[in-house]
Parts: sequence; structure tokens; C-alpha cells
Amino acid sequence: MDGLDRLVHAVAPTGSVELQCHFAGDWTLDHPSTPPNHLPYHIILAGHAELELDGKTSALVPGDVLLFPYGDAHILRSTTAGIDGQRPMLENRRRPHGRVTLIEHGGDGPALDMLCGAFQLSGATDALWTGLPKVLHVRTEHRDALLGLIQVLRDEAARPLPGGGTVVESVTGAMFTLILRSMTASGQLQLGILGMLAHPKMALVVDAVLKDPAHAWTLQSMAEVAHTSRASFARHFSEISGMTPMDWVNGVRLGVAAQSLRAGRLSAGRAAELAGYASEAAFARAFKTRYGTPPAAYGRLHAAR
Repeated sequence: MDGLDRLVHAVAPTGSVELQCHFAGDWTLDHPSTPPNHLPYHIILAGHAELELDGKTSALVPGDVLLFPYGDAHILRSTTAGIDGQRPMLENRRRPHGRVTLIEHGGDGPALDMLCGAFQLSGATDALWTGLPKVLHVRTEHRDALLGLIQVLRDEAARPLPGGGTVVESVTGAMFTLILRSMTASGQLQLGILGMLAHPKMALVVDAVLKDPAHAWTLQSMAEVAHTSRASFARHFSEISGMTPMDWVNGVRLGVAAQSLRAGRLSAGRAAELAGYASEAAFARAFKTRYGTPPAAYGRLHAAR
């Protein structure tokens, strides 16, 4: 496993495909914000559209994949929507279509075919899922692996074949990883967790800490992993991640502990060990500061859901 493997394993994404959109003519589709750790995605299978996010517009073409890391509200619309000053809305004709709900809107002009779904992050997101832009926009024209997965997802969504649910879960999981890989490989992201993975020296540290979060990490030991001086490491780490190295390590430890408590796998004492705390009392104080409730109560609360 490398740093990206460990990141994906730690945030534990579960993907679903929910809608297929067949739109023609003028249309506008508002997407409200979603709860924390619920990440919508859109895949443009055919046709063109526009994305509006924070007042900025981006052109969408066939093969584009959009992932919203923090579930921010956004607008999708046809390329001609609003030219006449009107705001066209969808007629919202819905019907079951295989494993998804098909939404249709007729009209003159180019047609759009789009798949929509979401990822649920159920793992240790604290200090891991940070520093990302509001949308990850991947163009797949030269990414054969991602294009292949999209075709499989499209086929499985259209037909309720035996075992299709497992296929969708596996394909969306691989798609999630390939989206993150493409963003780090392209160098588009210089900040946050993906920025650290894109930086060879920082990627070594991410991998080492995620491999053994309970290790007695210090600024010096992380600098040695990065093969750099302590001062240089601390400066570059903070510039890329937006936090100090030790704040990041503590956030990772508490996130991993919270994940285990939610899953009901560990006692509070064992979670403290996993988080690298010699004292259960110190762990309980740090945990309550971050999550607002003691570890044992947090575990019981989530076990009851």
C-alpha cells in the first residue's frame, strides 16, 4: 500500500449511482448542499452543460467527472439556459430505469446524458479530508481506466442484473480512487491532503503516519522520513496542509479512533492505544474537545444508530 491507498482506506468511501438524466432544450438543475461526508458526483456521458459554483461557470463536455468533496451547493444547466433572461426549470418527469431513476426533459437543441450519484465517507475524515477545492473536475479523454469504469457503471445502472449492487459498489470505489489519483498526478492540487500526496517527500510522511498512527511521532522523526531538515519540513508541511505536522498527526489519530468507536470494534481504552495516547484520560480530554462527547458515550451513540 502507498499513501493514496491508505488515504482511501482510511476515509472508507461507499459509492452509489442514483440518477440518470436525459435532458434536451433549455434546463436548469439546482443541487442543494449535502450533509458532511456525503459527496455528490456527476458524470457527463454525452452532450454539453455548464456548472455554476460560487458565481463561477465551467464548461462541461462528454467524459467529464465532477466530485464535490464537501457537498457544496451548485447549479447545472444547459449551455443555452438563461440567454433570453429566463430561468428554465426541469419538467421533472421521473421513472424507474434499471438501478436508477431516469429524469427526462424534452426540448429542442443538443441532448445531455448524465449519471449522478454520491459517495459516503464513513472512515477517519479528520485531518485527512481537508484542504481540497469545492469541486474536483476530471477530464477523462486520456484516462482509459476511468473511461472503462464509467462504461461499466453505465451498463450496470441501466440493467438490474444479478450481483449488480456489488458491481456498482466496487466500480464506484475504484472510480473514487482514480479521481484522486488523476488530481495528484496532474499537479492541479498543491494544497491539502492531495497536495501532500503530490509532493514526493510529504507523500512519504503521509504514508508512514497512516501506516502506524500510534507511533510516537515527533517533528524530528517525520522530517527524517521526508529526508529533510526539521525546520524545512515543518515549513513546507504547514504551507501545503494548512496545519502543523503534530496537529495533523493528532487529528489523524483521533479520526482513526473515532472510526473504530463508530464501528463498535474497540473499547475506549483500546481506542486510546490505537490513537497513540499513553493515558486514557488524556485521550478522553482530546477526544471530547474535538467531538464534543467522551469516547465511550460517542461509541454508544453511534452503536445505537
